[in-house]
Amino acid sequence: MTQIDDLFNRLQGQMPTLENPDEMVENIMESLPDRVDDRPQKDTKQHAILIALRTITSAAAVLLIGLFIYVNQPVKTEAQNAYAYTTDFPHSSTLENMYTRHLQASQPKPISYTQLKRMLYAKN
Repeated sequence: MTQIDDLFNRLQGQMPTLENPDEMVENIMESLPDRVDDRPQKDTKQHAILIALRTITSAAAVLLIGLFIYVNQPVKTEAQNAYAYTTDFPHSSTLENMYTRHLQASQPKPISYTQLKRMLYAKN
């Protein structure tokens, strides 16, 4: 073991030096094989289709978001005046209009889901 330790100690104390470092680097570079590009070529047709598809889907998403915002805008409703009477009866008699108005008023108005829920919870 002492011989190996002695050898290590001698090698640690020595610093190797090269006589012609540039020439050695050039020899190494010349001995390397030429680099070949093995990557497959990009298919421009598929690339163009992907770009078109991305553009179309982005436009559709923007259109759907805009439609969603437009549909869900709050509707401005004006309070109807209880004393205002309309007398626009162009093609029928007054008696028929009175009868249809009475039928419309007597029919129950549709209720929303939230109103139905409130009614059910109020009973329980």
